[in-house]
Amino acid sequence: MPIQIFPIDGQQPAADAIQQAAAALKPDGLVIFPTETVYGIGAMARSETAVARLRIAKKRDPQQPFTLHISDQAQLADWMAQPGETAMRLMDAFWPGPLTIIFPAGEQGPAGEHGLGVRLPSHPVARELIRNTGPLLASSANRTGEDPPTTFPAAVAAVGSDAAIGIDSGPSSQGESSTVLRLLGGTGFELLRSGPITSEQIKSALTDTRKVLFVCTGNTCRSPMAEAICKNLLASKLECSIESLEAHGFQVESAGIASGGGAATEPARQMMASMGLSIDQHRSQQLSAKAVEQADLIIALAHSHKEVIRSHFPEAMDRVHLIHETGISDPIGGSLEVYRRCAEEIEQALKSHWIEGIISK
Repeated sequence: MPIQIFPIDGQQPAADAIQQAAAALKPDGLVIFPTETVYGIGAMARSETAVARLRIAKKRDPQQPFTLHISDQAQLADWMAQPGETAMRLMDAFWPGPLTIIFPAGEQGPAGEHGLGVRLPSHPVARELIRNTGPLLASSANRTGEDPPTTFPAAVAAVGSDAAIGIDSGPSSQGESSTVLRLLGGTGFELLRSGPITSEQIKSALTDTRKVLFVCTGNTCRSPMAEAICKNLLASKLECSIESLEAHGFQVESAGIASGGGAATEPARQMMASMGLSIDQHRSQQLSAKAVEQADLIIALAHSHKEVIRSHFPEAMDRVHLIHETGISDPIGGSLEVYRRCAEEIEQALKSHWIEGIISK
C-alpha cells in the first residue's frame, strides 16, 4: 500500500491535521515525521510488531537500539524511574531540543543492556504527533549507513516503501543529527555523536554556575567596566580564558536601574581598551526581576543603586552588596583621567573584597 502523505505546516501546525495523521497510523505501522534536526521514521513504542518492521526498514542489527521519542518529560514515567540530578540538569537545559540522552542500563525497565536513549524534539509537529500517538521508538529516516535526510522527499526516497504515513513539514531547520551522549554516573558523560549542542555547552549545564550581577545607573560606564574587569580577574585567577568562564562555573553580567539599550560610553570603551579589555559590543540593559532572581551575588556600584534594589526587590537584599563602603562615583561626563581613576577603584575593590569570595563560595 502506498504511503499516505499529510502536508502540515511546521511553524503553525493545525491540530486537526496532526490528529488525522495520528489516527491514520495503525499500531503496527511506521510513520515518517519531521524533527528540527532530520526526518525520522518511527514506530509506536509499545508495538513489538511495529518495532520489528522498523528494524527491517532500517536494516539495523538486532542488537542496536532505537531512541525513545517523547513529547514531554512526563512521558518518561512509564519507561524509567525518576531521572538523576545530572539527567535533570541536561533535560532542563536542552529539552525540548537536539539532545539524545542515553540513560545507563539498570536505571529503567525496558532499556536492555545498552541503556535507553531518549529524545524530546523541539519541532512542534513531532511533539504534537507524539502527544497523540504516545512515545515513538525512532531513528533517522534512512537505511543504516546512508546519510540522514533533511527533507521529506529524501526520507520517502529512502524508506517510504516501509512507512504507512508520512508528514511533510518542509526542510529540517537545523539539518544535522542530534547530539548524543551517554551518562556515566555523577556528572560524567561520554559524547557519542557531535551535533548542534556542543560538549562545552553540556559541561556548562552540568557545572554549578555562580552568577554575579553589577548594577549602576545607566549601565553604560561603571557597571560594564566592573563586569569586564571582574571577568578578567576571575579568568586570571582560574587560569582560563574569559570566553570559557561559564564552562568553569561563572557568569558575570551588568545592568542599570535606568537603561535604554545604548552602547558603553566612549571614555569607558577607551579605558577598557587601555587595560587590554573590550566592551565595544556592550549594550545596556535595564535591571529586571528575572536578572535579580537568577543572580547569586548582586554588587551595587553606589548607595543609591542598592536603595533602588531594596525598594523594588526587597526579597533579594541578602544577595545585594555595595562594592565597597563608599561606593564608586559616577564618571559620566568626566575626562579619560576620571574614568581611569574609576576603573582603578573598581579593580582594587574587586581584588580586595570580592574575587576570592566569588571563587571559593
